[in-house]
Amino acid sequence: MRVQIFLFQEFDKCCFKKNNRSEHIHGEAGNKKNSGDMMSSSFFRSAAGHFLIDVVSFVLAIVFAFFFRFEFHLPQVYARVIPWVILREAPLFLIFYFLFRIHQSLWEYFSLDALRDLVLVITLEKLAFSFLYFVFPFLSFPRSVVIISYTTTLLLLFFVRVVFRWWHEKEKRVESARISTRPKRVLIVGAGDAGEKILREIKTHPELGYEVVGLLDDDRHKRGKVIHGTGILGSIEDLPRMVRDFNVHEVLIAIPSAKPSLFKRIVTLASSAKVPLRTLPGIWELINGTVSVSKLRRVRLEDLLEREVVNLDSIAIREYLAGRVVLVTGAGGSIGSEICRQVATYRPGKLLLLGRGENSIFNIELELKWKYPELSLRSYIADVRDRERIFSIFAREKPEVVFHAAAHKHVPLMEENPYEAVTNNIFGTVNVIEASRTHGTAKFIFISTDKAVYPANIMGATKRIGEILLRYYEDHSSTQLIGVRFGNVLGSRGSVVEVFRKQLEEGLPLTITHPEMERFFMTIEEAVGLVLQAGALGRSGDLFVLDMGKPIRVLDLARNFIELSGYTLDEVEIQFVGVRSGERIREDLWEKEEKVEKTAHPKILRILSQGAVDGTFFRELETLRERVKADNPSECLALLQDIIARFGIPKRK
Repeated sequence: MRVQIFLFQEFDKCCFKKNNRSEHIHGEAGNKKNSGDMMSSSFFRSAAGHFLIDVVSFVLAIVFAFFFRFEFHLPQVYARVIPWVILREAPLFLIFYFLFRIHQSLWEYFSLDALRDLVLVITLEKLAFSFLYFVFPFLSFPRSVVIISYTTTLLLLFFVRVVFRWWHEKEKRVESARISTRPKRVLIVGAGDAGEKILREIKTHPELGYEVVGLLDDDRHKRGKVIHGTGILGSIEDLPRMVRDFNVHEVLIAIPSAKPSLFKRIVTLASSAKVPLRTLPGIWELINGTVSVSKLRRVRLEDLLEREVVNLDSIAIREYLAGRVVLVTGAGGSIGSEICRQVATYRPGKLLLLGRGENSIFNIELELKWKYPELSLRSYIADVRDRERIFSIFAREKPEVVFHAAAHKHVPLMEENPYEAVTNNIFGTVNVIEASRTHGTAKFIFISTDKAVYPANIMGATKRIGEILLRYYEDHSSTQLIGVRFGNVLGSRGSVVEVFRKQLEEGLPLTITHPEMERFFMTIEEAVGLVLQAGALGRSGDLFVLDMGKPIRVLDLARNFIELSGYTLDEVEIQFVGVRSGERIREDLWEKEEKVEKTAHPKILRILSQGAVDGTFFRELETLRERVKADNPSECLALLQDIIARFGIPKRK
């Protein structure tokens, strides 16, 4: 009885469920009833129509099996058996049909998963019928009929669904051609799983505005083969010729596991062919391995970096951030804003944005409110040099974790403005540390730079003083003071990439200080992720340095940028303008005298402590505060280096 009630309820839903999928075609074409619209509104496109087709197909398959078994000369005795078989098999079919919710499957999106369910339903029904017939036989008939009807039923139900899906996709193509502009002709690089998924999505969704002319793959066994009716035309080296022969508008890279060397090769070929590129993110960026056209993005300079995938211990990071009050200084800057984004994913109890640029703070606040509407946010427009204001904010909010990213970072500008560098980078840091220890902050994480290593400029020297400050306050505070040192980040405001972009937009040559200039580079997302990880690993007084891989020549970076922008190296001039004040040709991540050890994370190294710093250090900082008012860069740098020599590692000879 319960089974009957269930079946009637499901059939009722099936028959009277409204079809919510409606397509509105604007303009004159939308007012006309075409054959596709008539089919959409017909009974046989409804859920009830599908149910009826399935039941009729099931019955016809049984009848056919009897006729096929006797070579279409059915004896009269078996003609009387057919109705009895149908009456006994049909209820079993309906039970499994509704239990597996076959009636809820959309035929226009018939997939392998739907086929699996269909096979299960028919298999279980035939097994159940055979078992019941064995236990309760009613009339004799050939057992082969069951096997034949099993195969016939599957084929028939599969066939009607495939035909329906084919018709649906044909309708969409016709409709799209009627209301859309001319599709963009694209070439897919990569004939693997990702390439197949992208191709399938484009073919089933013509409204995306793409027409795939072919695929390219270096696997010679795939060449000449066909995927979803589209040919694999050749190897990646054939890209320029294919772009020319097929009038390709855009190239899609569908190789999530592609190495930077392969990206570089494709970029160079696309640059010579004058065709834009889009790519899928790397495997580590694809959530749950999902591959779709919506994931495609422009190829970025970061894709060409020889970097290993960074894995984070999210559990350890969540332990010290979730539910806590977290404050980020310099929250509107490149590093600070990315810290805010990543911290927000760990569900802090409250996130405090502190910075002195109202527009940048407004922008990151707006972004976070949109992405994380349930996040408790508060923004403070404040200067870290304003001691009274900083202490007032800490007294009100009692932050438990502080990320100190506020700093002046541009080397040439700080050479000309030493007062700003010293007061902001040193005494602003003093204010935030002292406010943290006064108001019970558990963790204070300081962002340092590779320019603090053997500092040859004022900016680097002030950040090195910041590292020494952590050692000084370690014995004067219960707050865990942690420093993280790393090199350049791609895409940050004022970075070399931003300079290149503006120069290219203005039609100017790209300027580089020296052909051998090298820098360590890392993506902002990667650097900040490791900063958060260091916060989980760190103990009070720890100074970490991030493993940034091999240094990269800025000249090579410029060449890659030119090709990524769709130009050839012959079309854009590169000029060498000479090393600027305070700059070095090469940077280091630690000094030779510093001892470095591994940590639990392979990309984070710990610089062993150089010992405690006594009170004379702070007295010298007070002398520095007075002397810096003269705004004499050379005198300021000499004084900073003397302080570092006494309390840090001796300066390079």
